[in-house]
Amino acid sequence: MSRWYKALVVRVLVFFCLFLWGCFFSAPINITGTWIGTMEWTSGPAASLVYPIVLNLVHENRELTGTVRLPSHGSLTFEIPIVQGTARSVNLSLVARGVNPWIAPEPTIEFEIEGRFDQTAMSGEGTQSIDGTTYEFEWEAVLVTEPVPASL
Repeated sequence: MSRWYKALVVRVLVFFCLFLWGCFFSAPINITGTWIGTMEWTSGPAASLVYPIVLNLVHENRELTGTVRLPSHGSLTFEIPIVQGTARSVNLSLVARGVNPWIAPEPTIEFEIEGRFDQTAMSGEGTQSIDGTTYEFEWEAVLVTEPVPASL
Protein backbone atom coordinates (compact mmCIF):
# COMPACT_ATOMS: atom_id res chain seq x y z
CA MET A 1 0.00 0.00 0.00
CA SER A 2 1.35 3.40 -0.96
CA ARG A 3 2.05 6.09 1.56
CA TRP A 4 -0.53 8.38 -0.08
CA TYR A 5 -3.21 5.66 0.12
CA LYS A 6 -2.49 5.03 3.83
CA ALA A 7 -2.81 8.76 4.57
CA LEU A 8 -6.15 8.85 2.73
CA VAL A 9 -7.48 5.86 4.70
CA VAL A 10 -6.44 7.48 7.99
CA ARG A 11 -8.15 10.76 7.04
CA VAL A 12 -11.35 8.95 6.05
CA LEU A 13 -11.36 7.00 9.34
CA VAL A 14 -10.78 10.17 11.39
CA PHE A 15 -13.59 11.95 9.53
CA PHE A 16 -15.92 8.99 10.07
CA CYS A 17 -15.11 8.85 13.81
CA LEU A 18 -15.74 12.59 14.21
CA PHE A 19 -19.02 12.25 12.31
CA LEU A 20 -20.17 9.41 14.62
CA TRP A 21 -19.08 11.39 17.69
CA GLY A 22 -21.30 14.28 16.59
CA CYS A 23 -24.25 11.98 15.90
CA PHE A 24 -24.16 10.15 19.22
CA PHE A 25 -22.97 12.82 21.58
CA SER A 26 -24.82 15.91 20.42
CA ALA A 27 -26.40 17.99 23.16
CA PRO A 28 -29.90 16.82 24.04
CA ILE A 29 -32.82 19.18 23.47
CA ASN A 30 -34.41 20.52 26.66
CA ILE A 31 -38.13 21.18 26.08
CA THR A 32 -38.78 22.85 29.42
CA GLY A 33 -41.03 25.87 28.96
CA THR A 34 -44.52 26.95 27.98
CA TRP A 35 -45.83 25.52 24.72
CA ILE A 36 -49.02 26.89 23.16
CA GLY A 37 -50.82 25.00 20.48
CA THR A 38 -53.97 23.47 19.12
CA MET A 39 -55.65 20.11 19.03
CA GLU A 40 -57.94 19.12 16.17
CA TRP A 41 -60.43 16.42 17.07
CA THR A 42 -60.45 13.43 14.69
CA SER A 43 -63.25 11.48 16.42
CA GLY A 44 -66.35 12.04 18.48
CA PRO A 45 -68.98 14.80 18.39
CA ALA A 46 -66.31 17.53 18.10
CA ALA A 47 -64.56 15.93 15.07
CA SER A 48 -62.75 18.54 12.93
CA LEU A 49 -63.11 21.26 15.60
CA VAL A 50 -59.89 22.94 16.78
CA TYR A 51 -59.27 23.89 20.43
CA PRO A 52 -56.30 25.52 22.19
CA ILE A 53 -53.95 23.70 24.55
CA VAL A 54 -51.10 24.92 26.75
CA LEU A 55 -48.33 22.60 27.92
CA ASN A 56 -46.21 23.84 30.85
CA LEU A 57 -43.34 21.37 30.76
CA VAL A 58 -40.38 20.65 33.01
CA HIS A 59 -37.87 18.37 31.28
CA GLU A 60 -35.24 16.79 33.56
CA ASN A 61 -33.13 13.94 32.24
CA ARG A 62 -35.73 12.00 30.24
CA GLU A 63 -38.73 12.78 32.43
CA LEU A 64 -41.49 15.31 31.78
CA THR A 65 -43.59 16.89 34.52
CA GLY A 66 -45.80 19.95 34.64
CA THR A 67 -49.38 20.70 33.65
CA VAL A 68 -51.72 20.68 30.66
CA ARG A 69 -54.27 23.49 30.32
CA LEU A 70 -57.41 22.50 28.42
CA PRO A 71 -60.54 24.38 27.35
CA SER A 72 -63.82 24.00 29.19
CA HIS A 73 -67.09 25.78 28.44
CA GLY A 74 -66.97 29.26 26.92
CA SER A 75 -63.66 30.95 27.64
CA LEU A 76 -62.98 28.90 30.79
CA THR A 77 -59.91 26.66 31.05
CA PHE A 78 -58.62 24.18 33.60
CA GLU A 79 -55.26 22.56 34.34
CA ILE A 80 -54.45 18.93 35.07
CA PRO A 81 -51.08 17.62 36.25
CA ILE A 82 -48.81 15.44 34.15
CA VAL A 83 -48.62 12.12 36.00
CA GLN A 84 -46.30 10.33 33.58
CA GLY A 85 -44.07 11.75 30.86
CA THR A 86 -40.90 11.02 28.91
CA ALA A 87 -38.86 12.82 26.27
CA ARG A 88 -36.12 10.86 24.53
CA SER A 89 -34.19 11.84 21.44
CA VAL A 90 -36.92 13.67 19.47
CA ASN A 91 -39.91 11.69 20.79
CA LEU A 92 -42.20 12.53 23.68
CA SER A 93 -45.17 10.99 25.44
CA LEU A 94 -47.15 12.12 28.42
CA VAL A 95 -50.25 11.36 30.44
CA ALA A 96 -52.08 14.05 32.42
CA ARG A 97 -54.98 13.26 34.73
CA GLY A 98 -57.42 15.36 36.76
CA VAL A 99 -60.92 16.78 36.87
CA ASN A 100 -62.73 19.64 35.15
CA PRO A 101 -63.94 21.81 38.05
CA TRP A 102 -66.24 23.87 35.81
CA ILE A 103 -68.66 20.98 35.18
CA ALA A 104 -70.85 19.41 37.87
CA PRO A 105 -70.36 16.65 38.75
CA GLU A 106 -66.64 17.03 38.02
CA PRO A 107 -65.71 14.59 35.22
CA THR A 108 -62.40 12.74 35.34
CA ILE A 109 -60.16 13.76 32.44
CA GLU A 110 -57.23 11.72 31.14
CA PHE A 111 -55.16 13.40 28.43
CA GLU A 112 -52.48 11.39 26.55
CA ILE A 113 -50.21 12.56 23.75
CA GLU A 114 -47.33 11.15 21.74
CA GLY A 115 -45.27 13.08 19.27
CA ARG A 116 -42.01 14.49 18.05
CA PHE A 117 -40.23 17.71 19.00
CA ASP A 118 -37.38 20.00 18.07
CA GLN A 119 -36.07 23.20 19.67
CA THR A 120 -39.23 25.27 19.07
CA ALA A 121 -42.06 23.03 17.76
CA MET A 122 -43.76 19.75 18.54
CA SER A 123 -46.68 17.74 17.13
CA GLY A 124 -48.34 14.35 17.19
CA GLU A 125 -51.48 12.43 18.07
CA GLY A 126 -53.40 12.00 21.28
CA THR A 127 -56.50 10.92 23.12
CA GLN A 128 -58.66 12.52 25.77
CA SER A 129 -60.93 10.43 27.97
CA ILE A 130 -63.85 12.04 29.75
CA ASP A 131 -65.22 9.68 32.42
CA GLY A 132 -63.95 6.73 30.37
CA THR A 133 -65.21 7.81 26.92
CA THR A 134 -62.19 8.32 24.65
CA TYR A 135 -61.82 10.77 21.76
CA GLU A 136 -58.83 11.17 19.41
CA PHE A 137 -57.07 14.29 18.13
CA GLU A 138 -53.99 15.57 16.34
CA TRP A 139 -52.01 18.34 18.02
CA GLU A 140 -49.20 20.81 17.51
CA ALA A 141 -47.53 23.40 19.71
CA VAL A 142 -44.76 26.00 19.64
CA LEU A 143 -42.45 27.17 22.41
CA VAL A 144 -43.49 30.63 23.64
CA THR A 145 -41.56 31.07 26.90
CA GLU A 146 -38.48 29.38 28.15
CA PRO A 147 -38.11 28.66 31.84
CA VAL A 148 -36.58 31.21 34.17
CA PRO A 149 -33.31 29.79 35.54
CA ALA A 150 -33.46 28.89 39.23
CA SER A 151 -31.54 31.34 41.40
CA LEU A 152 -28.85 29.93 43.63
